[in-house]
Amino acid sequence: MNFLWGKITQMSLRMRLIISVILCILLPWVSTYIVSNYFTKDVLEQRAAKQSDDDLRMIELGIKNMFDDIMYTSNYIQFDTNMNQLLKSHKLIEADSPNVKQELALNYNKISNELSGITDLLMPLYITILFNDDLYYTNYSQIEFHPLHFKQKPWFEKLDHLSFYESYWLGAHPTYIKSDRETYPYLITIGRRIQSANSLNSYLIISLKENEIKKLFSQFQSEKRTKFYLTNKTGEIYSSLKTDEVGTILPYDVTKSEYQIVYFEKEKHLLVSYPVSYSNWRLVSLVPYNDTIGSINRVTRTTILIQGGFLVLFLIGLIMLVREFTKPISRLHHVTTAIKHGDLTARIHLSGSNDVAQLGHSFNHMLDTIEEMIEEIKIKEEAKRNAELEMLQAQINPHFLFNVLNAIRLKIKMDGNTGSASLIYSLSALLRMTINRNNAFISLEEELTIVKHYVGLMNFRHQHDVELEIDVNEAASRFEVPRFFMQPIIENAIIHGINNRKQTIKITAYEKINTFLKLGIIDNGKGMDQLTLERLQEKVFQTNSNDYVKSNKSFNGIGVQNVYQRMKLIYGEAFQMTINSIEGEGTTITFHIPVDKGE
Repeated sequence: MNFLWGKITQMSLRMRLIISVILCILLPWVSTYIVSNYFTKDVLEQRAAKQSDDDLRMIELGIKNMFDDIMYTSNYIQFDTNMNQLLKSHKLIEADSPNVKQELALNYNKISNELSGITDLLMPLYITILFNDDLYYTNYSQIEFHPLHFKQKPWFEKLDHLSFYESYWLGAHPTYIKSDRETYPYLITIGRRIQSANSLNSYLIISLKENEIKKLFSQFQSEKRTKFYLTNKTGEIYSSLKTDEVGTILPYDVTKSEYQIVYFEKEKHLLVSYPVSYSNWRLVSLVPYNDTIGSINRVTRTTILIQGGFLVLFLIGLIMLVREFTKPISRLHHVTTAIKHGDLTARIHLSGSNDVAQLGHSFNHMLDTIEEMIEEIKIKEEAKRNAELEMLQAQINPHFLFNVLNAIRLKIKMDGNTGSASLIYSLSALLRMTINRNNAFISLEEELTIVKHYVGLMNFRHQHDVELEIDVNEAASRFEVPRFFMQPIIENAIIHGINNRKQTIKITAYEKINTFLKLGIIDNGKGMDQLTLERLQEKVFQTNSNDYVKSNKSFNGIGVQNVYQRMKLIYGEAFQMTINSIEGEGTTITFHIPVDKGE
């Protein structure tokens, strides 16, 4: 991400504007499409699930009617008085009776006539009643299927464990009617135990053609590719529009009441399940997902594409406008590139009075000013070089002066006049430090050496006998201070502090580790009264840094107030200086000099 941002920041302003415009338009457009598509998809899924649920409710109602017919027929056979009398008489027929065939045929007709009153009004059902002693009744020919074969089925034994009010729902199985195997290959069967007067079990088996349920499915399929299934709770298919799917397993949890998104035959489908009455069976619908929301998606996609087309046209126009608006900046860039390569004569030519044109005019004016300044610098540099040559030539005279002074000092010393030799040595050292300005800062120890020479010369000049006392520890002596910063203070103490008694100037200094140097200059001169002290403080501390008042009486022309301003310029607000004086006792000036300059 940082790499990409770095690449973008290195692009031209025009490219950054174009990219920003594209992102600011495309990102909201894409975000709107994604968000609207997401919420629309949920609504469409719920609507499609509701439609499928309604279809399954209608199908379940039809299946319930079929199962109601089965249960009605079953209950009629079980509980109707006339039917029970006929079944009872059928059971009493003895198999070894000489007229058994006539009796069975007669009883068959009676039972058939009794059942026809209800079965003619209902859907076609295969009815089988099994009595003890291998007697039976069917409403179909035994040539198609012999009913005693039911007793060999693995599920038949389960009927003995049912109460007389329970039914066993067998589900879908291959038809046992030979003539129907091609047309109606599957049946859905229920079985139940019938109450018998002699306490022997009788059994009722009723079968429904699976095609009857398939007809219901086809009524609701219409032009959709929806698939309907009747399954048990494990997903085994009992009925389907495709006969070859009966008996297979749907690999989904069909017991869920909520709709599911599943993949069926490598295609996304919406699965909805609904319970069936009388059993634990389920109705399942599978609707292709694209059929559910595909049309809306197509409309949305078309709308987005149309919007995208307009956005592209808008972007093209906007990019052209951005390019046109940024042409002056591009020209400015070309001019700055030319200047970067040394062509200071390059200028930007823009018309108008807009902000970019004004920027161009200011830029041209700046270039003109720069050229003038460069010319001035050339002239000054030439003058500086000439001055340096003159200074190098002038250095011969000071060196000659130092050598002559040193020779005079040695001659006087050899003649035995050590006092005069010492004065010449002090003057020579002071002149050397004054002329040599290579180092603006020197150690406090060196500064004190200069002060000693200066006091000696002042004593000789003014016929004074000023005594200099120094109390400085080793750490403070290594502290770097500005050259000659104490000389004006010492000069004032000597000139303005003379009284009738012997004068002493004491210099104390100690360094607070890594913080500041505290230095005091104390004299025992005349001092000053409070009014004079306040005037001096006002003059020293309120003088502007540019008002350097030069005093002809000072050795180097710098007064006390200029010492304060000089130290302020060097050390900043961290520097502090105080002046205290008592009339008749003397004056004390204290410096707080920070370790770091410019604080």
